[in-house]
Amino acid sequence: MSLFNVCNWWHTQCSDLEENYDSASLLCVRFGLEDNEKDYVLVGSHSGTLTIFYPHLDQGRRVEDGNAFRATDLLLEVNLKKPILGIYAGRFSGGQLANEKNNQLALLHPRSVAIYKLQCIGGVAEHGTQLRLHSLAEYKLQRGALALTKGSFGRVKGREFFCITHLDGTLTFHEQDGILYECQLPGNRALPVPVAYCERTDSFLRFTAGWNLECFTYQDLSHSSLNRSEFQPSWSVCIGEGVVDMCVVQTKTSSSSIMILGERNFISLTDDGLVDFILKLDYTPRCFHSFVIGYYWEPGARLITAIVSDTGKLFIYESANIIWAAQYEDDAPIAIQRSNLNGLAGGIVVLGSTGQLRIGYLGSEPFLFKVPAVNMEELSFTQAHKELQQLEEEIRAAVDVTDVEDINKRAADEMRIHFTIKSVISDDVDMLMLDVPAQVAVKELPACSGLLKLRCKQEVAELQVVFNMAEGIRCSQDTITYVDMAVGQVETLELDFFVEDLLHLHSARVDVVISFISMKACARISELTEDLTVDFLLQGIPRVLQQSAYLPLNMFFKLRQAQKTANIKLTYNIMSSSLIPKLSVFFPDFVMPENEIQALGLQLLCPGDEKCEEIVTIVLAKNSNRLRIQSDTLETLPMILERIMRVAMEHAHESKTSKLKRVKNAQNPRVKTIMANPVLPIHSILHKIDLHRETQENIQKQTLKLDLLLEQFKTLQRKLQDHSEDESKETIVMQIEENYDHLIAEGDKLMEIRKLEKTQRCDLTCAISVATSLISALSVEEKLVNVFCAVFCTPINDWTELSWEESMSPGIDMLHHYGPLNRAKNNETAAAIETNVTHANFDYTRFRRHMLSIFERIQRIAATTEAKAEETTTTVVGKTQPEKEAVDISGLNELLHVLPSEQRSNFAKSRMVRRSTLEAVEDDDEEEYDEEDLRNVGYKKEFGSQQNKTGENSEWVNENYELPSSEELFSDLGIWW
Repeated sequence: MSLFNVCNWWHTQCSDLEENYDSASLLCVRFGLEDNEKDYVLVGSHSGTLTIFYPHLDQGRRVEDGNAFRATDLLLEVNLKKPILGIYAGRFSGGQLANEKNNQLALLHPRSVAIYKLQCIGGVAEHGTQLRLHSLAEYKLQRGALALTKGSFGRVKGREFFCITHLDGTLTFHEQDGILYECQLPGNRALPVPVAYCERTDSFLRFTAGWNLECFTYQDLSHSSLNRSEFQPSWSVCIGEGVVDMCVVQTKTSSSSIMILGERNFISLTDDGLVDFILKLDYTPRCFHSFVIGYYWEPGARLITAIVSDTGKLFIYESANIIWAAQYEDDAPIAIQRSNLNGLAGGIVVLGSTGQLRIGYLGSEPFLFKVPAVNMEELSFTQAHKELQQLEEEIRAAVDVTDVEDINKRAADEMRIHFTIKSVISDDVDMLMLDVPAQVAVKELPACSGLLKLRCKQEVAELQVVFNMAEGIRCSQDTITYVDMAVGQVETLELDFFVEDLLHLHSARVDVVISFISMKACARISELTEDLTVDFLLQGIPRVLQQSAYLPLNMFFKLRQAQKTANIKLTYNIMSSSLIPKLSVFFPDFVMPENEIQALGLQLLCPGDEKCEEIVTIVLAKNSNRLRIQSDTLETLPMILERIMRVAMEHAHESKTSKLKRVKNAQNPRVKTIMANPVLPIHSILHKIDLHRETQENIQKQTLKLDLLLEQFKTLQRKLQDHSEDESKETIVMQIEENYDHLIAEGDKLMEIRKLEKTQRCDLTCAISVATSLISALSVEEKLVNVFCAVFCTPINDWTELSWEESMSPGIDMLHHYGPLNRAKNNETAAAIETNVTHANFDYTRFRRHMLSIFERIQRIAATTEAKAEETTTTVVGKTQPEKEAVDISGLNELLHVLPSEQRSNFAKSRMVRRSTLEAVEDDDEEEYDEEDLRNVGYKKEFGSQQNKTGENSEWVNENYELPSSEELFSDLGIWW
């Protein structure tokens, strides 16, 4: 870090705010428009904007105050509608007298060169002077231009010619009357780099593809069109690296200096090709400017060079010796010039990449920097959580949300939205028109159509429509934008929804998000101190509206014979007597209302693997309000569960309109329309996480392998470049070809793994969606459900820096140790856990163990809550349910014999409630309780005698063999099971 900063004297921002500037976009020059004239500052952007400033210091302010831009400093700003590649000044007019000192302005465009004359218009009263452009000539170019070089070619006095360097390396020489000639420099290939002109030797300097600097005399180039094969460079010097920029400065009467800024070195050559000095740079240069202090014919003339690094440091050199260093506080400049301005002689003018124009000087004010002390204190999760809660309370107190509901209602009134998706599917969709991949088009999957209507109640400046849906589904119009919508304007969009990729889908929901900016919108501000409300008019307030619709299930499933057995079985209990337990109510796409079937089989069309049919079976019990969903694969369940929960929620919403239902909900607000049995497919979900993690590790290994092969490939290329011409190159070429083939093969493997990652990411999203859908329907606290769904949000994402597992690890740790699923009983245990929350490296084993623990705790809590609810209901009603014979499994008879009669009866009742065998399907494998079932309902494994082998009471057995308490349910799983 430099000790000193570049002091600010004058600064402004150009009108073009994009990165449309380079080193040729800045020029400081005099045009001779008035006596005692100082330098003008000209800036041209690639967007075509030309700006001319005439900075001067206000007499009423000090230099160190940093005089900012004033309106009178801007003399001209015009948009020429053409990119400006360079700005140059000289005596380019053909009718100009020899003693005339006025300069003209030359602007280089991609296909032309325009010559202008500046005319000064005097200001009136407080208005400053203005400039006007008067076009003198415009020369059209046949090739794309790169740079311009001016000078008195051929030592012609009183006039200046200019030479255009084209992108193909061709030089075009112009004089005032038109094109003189074109010149193609010798060599197989020419780099598109600027060409410099040395006036003392009347020669041109150009940089070749072989990193050589070549010198050609103007006399040879002028005759090159007649006999190109005879002219050769006067001298050539190998620079050995790429050139950032170069210029020619005459330092003595007998010689000129060629200043070259390379990528790693700063080189000075004489005009006859001799090396003056080479200065190795320990930074990356960005731009430079060389000038002479004094007159070159005087013995005391000094050659000064200013170089700017990519970190914003300014280095001042006298020849090869550094004499000063300073720091720019803002971004590093891309162009630098030295200028003589009103009130500041020798100011440093720099231009930023986004148009920041600054003029400064080298001051001696020290820049003091003190390294802050390193905070070595350990992170306290409890303290951080308290601070976060305090901040949330402060934000909540500072933000007035009382009018949010009114604002949303006004936004809905301003823009009326009607979004529907037809339940009818079509099989004759033109996949070529929809740009569907070939592997998807051959499946001939059905599609459906939708309709979106927009109606404006007020004027809208801009409106954007975005459709969000599951990965693998596509809409014919993803994003639509409207501008300047009038009052009463109606827009109708006909949409097509189709399958774009063969992936498992976690949801059939389609969200349309409407964001618009109204011309006029009313808002209300409440001033609590004065206790009054003021209505005022605001313009340009953004509003966001959202509506959802669901794609029909027959777009993704087709009818198939129901299966009797499956690996995954989920059971729902219909709790509402008004919800008719019929399959036609839940699945009208496949079952007609008059058809009273008890079992429905659906085959998933996408991804459409013909080798393995993915079938889901929905069975409705004959004698009870139970609904079973079973399948061999977890990916077929999300959309089915989504449909069941959506129908139940719609029924609950409709039921709330009746007065009787409102009274019932007021007495028992926790009553749900449909509830799931506390059985989660934990191992299937963890298996999907294992596959996803394994693929992420394979991607990391494959990326490392590609990096090693790429390094080997670069090393072999360097060896080939350094190889001498006398030695054989066949061995190195063979190694390069073999390495290249290996690199391509490994890259193809990485692409295949990436495709597999996408598939497994969708499968894992389906698994997490199933988990959240089941847990939201369990008999657990609403707080627990909200916390779980907030952590396990879908769809999942993988980033380059972090995988899904790594990004989820902090949330899983917090859910495991704190909140409604914590297992810490006292502060000492919580303090001990805090040290394990943050990890230097990701531990997947620990992450998987916590996931398993969370799912098992939720399942156990739901089972216990359901058992207690059934016991309470039985006690209140006063009815005794008939006991069934206990099934003889290992250890169960002993357990029932040891248990008291009252608890044995309760156990039988809870067991009877949890039976999930449905009479509609003949299933040979009856669901019987074993040790796993006992664990799910909260019983311990070590039931039996209270005395252990040592004669003491076992600390793992409850007295009287009661069900575990709520505190014991949150204890360590390693102790329990």
